[in-house]
Amino acid sequence: MPPSQDKDTVSYDLIVLGSGIAGLAAAAAAQKDGKSVLVIDKGERLGGRISARQKGRLTFNHGAQFFTARGKKFATVLAEAKHAGNLKDWQISPNKIVQIGTPSMLNFPQFMALDIDIRQHIEITNISHLGSDIAFFSNTDLIAKGRQAIITAPAAQSALLLNDIYPKLAETAQLATYDPCWTVMLNLDKSIELSNESYDGAYPLRDEAAGIGFAVPEQIRFARGSLEQDIQTVALTIQASGAWSRQYLQEDPKFITMQLLGLWANLKGHSRPTVLSATTHRWLYAKVTDAADIDAPRQSNDGQLAIAGDWLSGPRVEQAFDSGLQAYQSLFKPR
Repeated sequence: MPPSQDKDTVSYDLIVLGSGIAGLAAAAAAQKDGKSVLVIDKGERLGGRISARQKGRLTFNHGAQFFTARGKKFATVLAEAKHAGNLKDWQISPNKIVQIGTPSMLNFPQFMALDIDIRQHIEITNISHLGSDIAFFSNTDLIAKGRQAIITAPAAQSALLLNDIYPKLAETAQLATYDPCWTVMLNLDKSIELSNESYDGAYPLRDEAAGIGFAVPEQIRFARGSLEQDIQTVALTIQASGAWSRQYLQEDPKFITMQLLGLWANLKGHSRPTVLSATTHRWLYAKVTDAADIDAPRQSNDGQLAIAGDWLSGPRVEQAFDSGLQAYQSLFKPR
């Protein structure tokens, strides 16, 4: 459904700020109901912390590592994405099968975003009322306006945007806390021989006490004999634990790389391997440690704006998805 015209700027039924899972869930629900919807995101990729990077022929999944579903709604979306070829099973432990994006984790948010109007590389700095609409500005430039809006930015960013227009919602955002996460993406000489991590049955390494939140050679995500699996170097992604990342939050990326590689090598009983290339990423808002209180406001008193995100419910991807749906329903399907 096309947005209605209002002077020189269209007015959408719904503006969604953020193209993470919460934002995409809200936008997809609105579109399914025939609403005109626009998603605005400051990044260059969809998915928020569902992320991947390509380095030559190597793919590094450096954000959320897999998906699980406990509820019917998210399970249905995962099944649809799997049927479309965007997800596949991954046996992450002897008794647990999860879902991962194929060929990368980004393929799931790309599936959710099909046919949704999304504008990227736009940082919203101010939200205000413009007539009966909510208007989104980048500095002094009007980017878009809508009759209703959902904000899904990380809690700290949401608080800043909402403080002037909806201070009660800003207070809700200020209740949430996160752990950061240092992540390193390493291209290693394959001569290190991952014989103890056979691609037929390796499980990710997790040792919070040692500082490793999640470490995995990316090739184990692929079937034996696939092109990616047979590349003659190792693509290793290491994510530090929250406590370790907090301790070294301001350290130089080179220090982070060598420290995490050393921790991984020690835990696996390897000598320190040859690093062919390395990239680091620091997630400041990686994992929700304290979600906002369940009784704190999530919708403005005028019914025009709602907030959503994992910081309102918990760290799992499904919780972000559910939060986006709940925000949409609170605005358009009040009980």
